[in-house]
Amino acid sequence: MAINNVAIGDFKALDDLKLTAKTDARKAMPEVAKQFEAIFLQAMLKSMRMGEHFLDDDSPFKSEHQQTFQEMLDGQYSSAIAGNKGIGLADFLSKDMDKQYGITPVSQSTAKEIPHFVRDDNAGIKDNAGIKESSGVDDFVKSLWPYAKQAASVLGLDPKILIAQAALETGWGKAITKGIDGESSNNIFNIKSNNNADESVKIKTTEYVANTPIKVTASFRKYATIAHSFDDYVSLIQNNSRYADAKSSAMNPENYVKALHNAGYATDPTYSDKILSIYHGDELDGVMKRNGLTES
Repeated sequence: MAINNVAIGDFKALDDLKLTAKTDARKAMPEVAKQFEAIFLQAMLKSMRMGEHFLDDDSPFKSEHQQTFQEMLDGQYSSAIAGNKGIGLADFLSKDMDKQYGITPVSQSTAKEIPHFVRDDNAGIKDNAGIKESSGVDDFVKSLWPYAKQAASVLGLDPKILIAQAALETGWGKAITKGIDGESSNNIFNIKSNNNADESVKIKTTEYVANTPIKVTASFRKYATIAHSFDDYVSLIQNNSRYADAKSSAMNPENYVKALHNAGYATDPTYSDKILSIYHGDELDGVMKRNGLTES
């Protein structure tokens, strides 16, 4: 019952896989996901055969040896299926684990380590500016607009799409993640942190597994300023191969957001639709018209 030379019943190999996971989690991640999928498939096959338990003891279709060999065969089926294309569960788990624990585009432990795509010395931008929770939609958009314009110019995007994504992620600035000390993370795009990050905040959040919402505790990056949040977002899109399709689709806002979603940026099945609804919505257009915000 081997999956890439690791058998479900081979405890020595499983221990080796566990050791690999500790030393190189990214390398072990696909194998662990396949193991889980194989176990899930075997459990599913076993539950499907529960009807056999109701056969008479003298039935030729019910015997101790027949049951043992059937379980062995089911295990082989499960391993073979998971070891090839599988049913998609392993790929989903691998992408989800990579999203939560594997994204380390840059370290933000010090300001100097973050490449400055969004400059700090631009006229009209105060790098230490934050967003107050009491601010309204107009203040939220106005405070982010200079950063969005510069980040968008690097990525080749319409800055409105960045505002729309930030609005969704933070509830128009009213739900930016905070640390236990109540200090804002300045994480406008809710980029997750790995467990070894120097600066992060842990909060309860909603993730979707098979389109079902569940509450989990996750770590999110913490930035010194809003500018650093935009810098990290630009770095993520530019340097992470996962988002290559999104990067190449930047000229088309709809395609960009859908490619971002398909790459696993968020597990919410309606994530791209929600961003595009804000992007095309009257509320954002109204704010821009009232405040004379333009791309130029």
